[in-house]
Formats: sequence, structure tokens, C-alpha cells
Amino acid sequence: MKRICRMIIALGLPLLVCGPAWAQHAGPYAGAFLGGNALMSAKGSDSQGDFSLKFDPGLMGSAVLGWDFEPGNSAGEGRIELEYSHRGNRLDKAKFADGSVPASGSVTADSLLVNFYGILFGDRFWSPYLGLGLGAARIEASDLRVTGGSLSDDSAFVFAYQAGLGVDFALTDRLNLDLGYRFFGAIRPKLREADGTAFRMDYYNHSVVLGVRVGF
Repeated sequence: MKRICRMIIALGLPLLVCGPAWAQHAGPYAGAFLGGNALMSAKGSDSQGDFSLKFDPGLMGSAVLGWDFEPGNSAGEGRIELEYSHRGNRLDKAKFADGSVPASGSVTADSLLVNFYGILFGDRFWSPYLGLGLGAARIEASDLRVTGGSLSDDSAFVFAYQAGLGVDFALTDRLNLDLGYRFFGAIRPKLREADGTAFRMDYYNHSVVLGVRVGF
């Protein structure tokens, strides 16, 4: 039994190190991603002055439809895709000039982006990539409350952008596992406070995602 185990390890180790040389997929694909996100402390401002909002980590999910370029394409090695994503975070605290106070509610971002990814292919089953995305997002402040009082319950559409990097793992010539990082940002949404006062806040988000893409 020990001899059989050693043989399996000996035969499998080169595969794990070097990986199979799958043919590169060219054409359409679809994918889904799930991960965790951290919304950075946001600087807010209204007619009373500046303050900051601190959020708890949350979940992030996305779905993509895209196109893998053919190897040797004049546009480069990579892919282009349309991505819908959803991010959500609970508000934890608000900080004013005289100190921090308890806060509640949530902020969500639903975005639609066009992403461009450049991929560094090689004689291996994994390939690093870099990417940029541009599009729009709907930022929603849901029942934000500070010390029990209503702060905002509003939403706004804004310009959004994204930068990403990660590693593709070719499981087959049509199935890829994708481990990546995304930095997502948006211009400051203009929201309304409970009394109608204009309220603006930063939105910068870090996400780590794991997903699968299927070519067809």
C-alpha cells in the first residue's frame, strides 16, 4: 500500500508543479464569482461639515459574460467582458470632530462594468493577469442611522471603475478557476439626508474573489 501511495505521489507531483498544457480557449465564456469585500472608511460631508463612516467587511458576488481573444490576436493576449457585481457592507461607526458614535444601516453597490484583462500565458496551467474596468454603479444607503437618528435612505447612479489582478488556473481547455483581487471605486454619490440636506460620501472597496469561467 505504501509503495502504491509513493507511486501516485511521484506521478502526480510533476503535474502539480508544471500542470497540463491545455489549449487556450478562444471565443465566448460565462462566469460567476464570490468573495469578501472591505469598504474603506468613507469621508462624508454635508452642510454641517465633514465626518467619517466605518463599515464592517461584507460579501461580494458577480456574474460575467466575455470573449477570450485568439492566441496571437493583434489586440493582445487576454479577454474582454461585461460584469455585473453586487457589494454590501454594514455601517459600524460614525466619527465626528467630538468623537465616535454607534451607527447602523448598510451601503450597497450594484455595478455594470466593461473589463479588459491582459493575460501572460506560458507553458503551464496557470496564468497571471492584470485588468481595468469602466462603467456605472448604483450606490444605495439603506436606513443609515447615527446614534439612533436617521442619516440617509437614498441612492444615486455614479461613474465607477475597477482595477484587478489575479491568476487563472486552466482546469480544462474550457473551464478556468480564477483567484483574484479587485479594487473598485466610484465618484462620490450625492445622497439626501432625512431632512433633505445633500450628503456625499467616498466609495472605495477592496475585494478578494474566487470564481469559475466556462467557455462555449
